[in-house]
Amino acid sequence: MIALEFSTFFGRFHPLFVHLPIGFLVLAILLEWLGNHRKNKKNNKLIADSWLIGGISAFAAAFCGWFLGDSGSYSEDNLFIHKWLGIALVVVAFAGWWIKKNHKNYSKTIHNSANILLLLMLMVEGHKGGNLTHGENYLVEHAPTPIQNLLGLSNKIEGLPQYNSPDSVVVYSDLIQPILQGKCLACHSNDEQKGGLNLANQEFLQEGGENGPVLAPGDLEESEIFQRVTLSQESTKFMPPKGNPMTYDEIKVMEWWINNGADFDKKVSDTELNESIKLVLMRLYGLDTEHKPWYESVMISPIDTTQLAVLSSKGFLVRSLGDENNLLDVKYSKSELTQEHLKVLNGAKNHITWLSLAQSNVENEWLSEIGNLLNLTRLQLEKTAISDLGISALSNLEHLEVLNLYDTKVTDSCLQDLTKIKSLRRVYLWKTGVTKEAIASLEEDNPDLEFILGN
Repeated sequence: MIALEFSTFFGRFHPLFVHLPIGFLVLAILLEWLGNHRKNKKNNKLIADSWLIGGISAFAAAFCGWFLGDSGSYSEDNLFIHKWLGIALVVVAFAGWWIKKNHKNYSKTIHNSANILLLLMLMVEGHKGGNLTHGENYLVEHAPTPIQNLLGLSNKIEGLPQYNSPDSVVVYSDLIQPILQGKCLACHSNDEQKGGLNLANQEFLQEGGENGPVLAPGDLEESEIFQRVTLSQESTKFMPPKGNPMTYDEIKVMEWWINNGADFDKKVSDTELNESIKLVLMRLYGLDTEHKPWYESVMISPIDTTQLAVLSSKGFLVRSLGDENNLLDVKYSKSELTQEHLKVLNGAKNHITWLSLAQSNVENEWLSEIGNLLNLTRLQLEKTAISDLGISALSNLEHLEVLNLYDTKVTDSCLQDLTKIKSLRRVYLWKTGVTKEAIASLEEDNPDLEFILGN
C-alpha cells in the first residue's frame, strides 16, 4: 500500500518536469545553429550547460513517468515506445552534453548529428505522449482533409459505425452505445460491473451503480458518467482508467446527447443540431446531417433511349442531372401544349425530377398527369393560367421541394393545399393573388416552408 502511494505521488510530477528538457535542449540547439559558438567561449559554455540541464530534467521526467506508467491508467501497447524512448532520450541528452562540453574533440558532423537526432527524438516522444494523454492521432485529429489524406489518415474514428443518412440513425443505439462499448464495457459490462455499474444496455445505464444514477437527462453537472470522462487524466476517478480515453469528438457527442434530454429513442433527424455537432458527426460517423435535395439520394438505372426519343418528339427538351445521376431535367419548348403531351411524361415518371411548363398553355385539369411523377422535386409553372383548382392535383407529390407559381392566378385559397405537401420547402408567389396576411398566418405552423412574394 505504501509502495503504491509512493509511486502514485512521484508519478504525478511527470507533467511538471516533462516540458523542461524540451525547452533547454531546443534552446541549446538554436544557440549553436544561430551563432558560431566555437569562437565564443561564453556561448559554448552556455550551450553545454543547457544540454546538461536538459539531460537532468529529462531524467527527472523519465523517473516520474516510469511511476506514472505503472499506475495502470495507460495502454501498455502505447506506453512501451513512449517509456523506452524517454529513457533513450536521457542517454542522448547526456551524451550530447559531453560532446558540447568537449566541442573541440568532435567534428561539426558529429555536433549536427547529435542535434538532429535529439530533435527527432523529442518530436516523436512528444507525439507519443500526446497520444497517451489525448488519444490516438491527437496531433492531426482536426487537420484539414487534404493533410489527413496526405498522411494516410482517416478523419473517421476506427471502430465506430458509419452512416449515410440521418433519417434512420437513433442517437443512443447508433451513436452513443458504440462509444460506450469501445471505452467503457471493459469494466462495466455483463461480465464485470465495477462500482456496480453496467453499461451494456439502456436499462442498466438508467439504473446506475452503487452510488445511484450516473445519467441526469439535460444536466451535465449531475451526470456522473459525463463528469468522469472529462476529469483530468491524473485523477484517480478519471474514466476509463486503462486504455484510450474518449476523444474530444466522442465527448462532444455525449455532451450533445445529454443536453438534449438523453432520449433513448430519438433519431438524429429529430434532434437539435448546431454547426459544431454537425462537424463532429461527420468526422466520427461520416454522417452528413445537412439537408439534401431528394434527387441526390435517388439511385435509379438510366432511362431507355426509346423513351427519351418519345419525349423529344413531343416537344420536350431533356437533359440528365449529371454523369452519376440518371434523373432528368425536362422542359417543354413548343408553343402549344396538350394533355396528351403530358400523358407522355408517364413513361418517364420515375426519372423526371425537374419539370418546367413555364409560359405554356397548361390547364388546371391537366396537372393530374403531373401528380404521377414520383421523384419530382422542382416544378415551374410561372407565367401560366394555373389557379387554385390546379394546385390540389399536386398533393400526391411526396418529394416536391420547389414550386414556382410566379405570375399565375392562384390566391390565398391554394395555401392549404400547398401545406399538405410536406416535402415542400420553397414557393414563389409574386404577382399572384396570395397576400402577406394569409402567409403570415401559416408561417408559425410551417417553419420549414418559405413563401416568396417578391417586393
